[in-house]
Amino acid sequence: MPEKPITIKEIARQLGISPSAVSRALHDHSSIGLKTKLQVRELAERLNYIPNQTALFFKEGKTK
Repeated sequence: MPEKPITIKEIARQLGISPSAVSRALHDHSSIGLKTKLQVRELAERLNYIPNQTALFFKEGKTK
């Protein structure tokens, strides 16, 4: 059985921060500190996080 993909929620749970903070860190938002950005990116890489393409299309309004 294939493994479930890693989600922003899982990264947030492991780091003890909110999913929105993880999303902002992954998108280099200025409201997130450098230390947090590095922690999020390192864990995302270690867990082989791959952004959900469907969610990105909805966010960008490219579903049509």
